[in-house]
Amino acid sequence: MAEDRFQDLRMRRRSRTFEDNSDEDVFRQIASEHGLQSDLDITGPQHRTLAQVNQSDLAFLRDRARAIDAETWIEESTLHAVARARRETDTVTLSYGQSLHEFSVCADLAQQQTTFTASGWDVDAKETLQHDASDSILGSELNGDLSGSAILQQAVGTRTQTIVHQTPATAEETRFYAEAHFREHARQFVTGTAKCEGNPNIRVGTKLTLNGLGDLFNGNYYVNEAIHTYDLRQGYATMFRVERCGIGQSS
Repeated sequence: MAEDRFQDLRMRRRSRTFEDNSDEDVFRQIASEHGLQSDLDITGPQHRTLAQVNQSDLAFLRDRARAIDAETWIEESTLHAVARARRETDTVTLSYGQSLHEFSVCADLAQQQTTFTASGWDVDAKETLQHDASDSILGSELNGDLSGSAILQQAVGTRTQTIVHQTPATAEETRFYAEAHFREHARQFVTGTAKCEGNPNIRVGTKLTLNGLGDLFNGNYYVNEAIHTYDLRQGYATMFRVERCGIGQSS
């Protein structure tokens, strides 16, 4: 099995706190501790306290990346962290029955909510903090599709989930927590697994345009897992998993 420098970050669990730091500060510090350069393009709140509790550095950084809708990876000796919306990746177009050999897709409302609510307490101002996130935050990612949240609203009405395992201390933290949770669940609405002819441009983070799947499922997908295989019988093939926060509207 091939390993990259993330191996260094996963080997030891530890507990510590980071005081008055941004997520960018935390990524840069942990990269430096492991002898890595850092290339960061992330946006996040300033935290009064961040706690790493019995976690490896890799698990902690991945948690922080999810909390600010960012992605992190290593290339050679550089730790990268980039806001998902600003990550520059390849765009690949595949057509079912041609370059796309197999595709299985599921649209599931089980993880969907119409609103995610985060609440906290501002110690200095002595007041409650609250932020509600809905599908309005998906913006161009939805690309004219119908979100799972909107379908849920039409089918059964409002469904709100309150985030109770995090206690933000500022209005900015509260907004980030609510929006990160909404995006994470929204992207689980449409998921698929596929197999195509071998394509080295398909990797985690690649944006795919899939055609030949009908009005509901044609469109843009995001690759969250990719496996490349080669054997003497079938040659080079790529298998991957994708996600999408909406479905098309039938004509």
